[in-house]
Amino acid sequence: MKFLTLELFDDFRSLKSGFKLRFQDASPRFDDGITTFDDGVSIFDDNNFDAYCIVGRNGSGKSNILELLSSIFYQLEINNLQFLPQIVEENEDGEWQSKEHEAFANYDVSPNAYELSYEIKGYSVKVVKELTEAPIFYLYDNGEWIGQSALEMKNYLPEYVIGYSSGENEILSLPFLKMRMIQYDEYVDYLGKEIAYNTAESRMVYLDDIYSQAIFVTNFLDIDNRLEQEGALDIFRQTLGIRAIKEFRMIINTNKETMVYEETDSGLSKAYKNLMQGVEKKIDILKSCSTLYYEDKEHEKLYLDFYLDDACKEAFRRHFDSGRELFEFFQLLITLNYYHIQEEIKEKLYRSQSLYAQGFLPQVTWDEKFFTFKDFWIEKEGLDDTILSRSLSDGEHQFMHTIGIGLLYRGTSSLFLLDEPETHFNPAWRAKYISTLRKCFEGDEASPEVLITSHSPFIVSDSKMENVLVFDKDEHGVVACNRPNFNTFGASVNKITMGIFEKRETIGEYANQIIDEFKERMETTEDLEALFSELDDTIGDSIEKTLFMKELFDRIERA
Repeated sequence: MKFLTLELFDDFRSLKSGFKLRFQDASPRFDDGITTFDDGVSIFDDNNFDAYCIVGRNGSGKSNILELLSSIFYQLEINNLQFLPQIVEENEDGEWQSKEHEAFANYDVSPNAYELSYEIKGYSVKVVKELTEAPIFYLYDNGEWIGQSALEMKNYLPEYVIGYSSGENEILSLPFLKMRMIQYDEYVDYLGKEIAYNTAESRMVYLDDIYSQAIFVTNFLDIDNRLEQEGALDIFRQTLGIRAIKEFRMIINTNKETMVYEETDSGLSKAYKNLMQGVEKKIDILKSCSTLYYEDKEHEKLYLDFYLDDACKEAFRRHFDSGRELFEFFQLLITLNYYHIQEEIKEKLYRSQSLYAQGFLPQVTWDEKFFTFKDFWIEKEGLDDTILSRSLSDGEHQFMHTIGIGLLYRGTSSLFLLDEPETHFNPAWRAKYISTLRKCFEGDEASPEVLITSHSPFIVSDSKMENVLVFDKDEHGVVACNRPNFNTFGASVNKITMGIFEKRETIGEYANQIIDEFKERMETTEDLEALFSELDDTIGDSIEKTLFMKELFDRIERA
């Protein structure tokens, strides 16, 4: 997947109507359904991985582009899903009836008017939404854009839309959070109809910290037997020193129920069903993969322990065709932790445009969750004993999480929206983040599209100039996006800091203030040599110190 152009015809957050973004730094031309540019080269002529690096000062609107894209693809998903939650109400005769949910039928939503074009699987796609209208899909064919039905366009959407944020970016997470509730309601609907449930229809996945352990274990199980062969797991060994997962536990609450509506001859009727009913067969598979399991009938809990030796890994490989299949099952189990969310709260969420939507979702204690991972013991270089995964630093967890996402969804034509994925990294890890991410997608013919917001000059330095999008907001609050006016690839941290973040100093503000005090003393002191020595002892090496020491030395020479 490769983005081409995006234009807004209505305000979205800080992005005003008229905002335009041309992803490919050339003018696109369409020829026989394949997009080429001024030099006649197709954007799919090679499998090189080049993420878009989105930068700008705080408040510049850079995160809004991720929020905008997540909201657009949420709308497109809603337009294509076969299942959507319905409102069930009691009529005058005391019968339960369902009707279409207004939150999904209303097209007066944000973003309300836009045009988005992109390439996927060799096809050129355009999506146009006018005010209060449903989005319309077009495919480029024989020299013209041909309108398509939503059903026809399902194959021309990204295979997955994957979101990640290291902070509290609730605007980015809101569409994904709504989709989680839809996925939960979809499972409950299948449960009520007693239809076998496999995986969620929706392709939107928000991989926040509740998925960390699922990502971790799926990658190290290496069900495809691909990561070890390609050396991908060496990423974790070389950077984090993590050799392997030694053992871990899963705990399932077997007594959790949810309300369902069953279809009867007289209409719908309320009933309560155990959440386990829809996943019993796959939980039986987990039992067969486990080293041992124990059913605590008194407390109604199932404990599954996994000692990750070759026999355990082989058991998983017999029952799951791919790592992504296993991860999607973990995703379902984690989604069932929302069993306690009441209908009125889901109603509020589905209609919400709030910046703080997640705040009104009630939480349950660890002991009341339907599904949890526990006691992750790992082997780490330099340590004789195993350690618990929770003893890893925030940076180590974030590295496993964000790089693990890339390994999980490698080989898919997916969209990755990563909001500051390296905030907890030390400078050395920030410097290698893009090169590590490239290893995840090396030779990936599916051409995933990756957008990363960052404040790190190291991320910019590993990005080509045409893949760096610099956001800026003027005094009137209007956001603009431009390419940098210098070659960013391989540029120094100082050059990037000055050229993009408009900070000329290479040292901290307090240290700079101390140098300024030395400059003031230079004008009044008679003992310049003593001042020179004091400066050298007080201030560490920097460009600022070197320039001032030269100025002070010249003053001494002239004295």
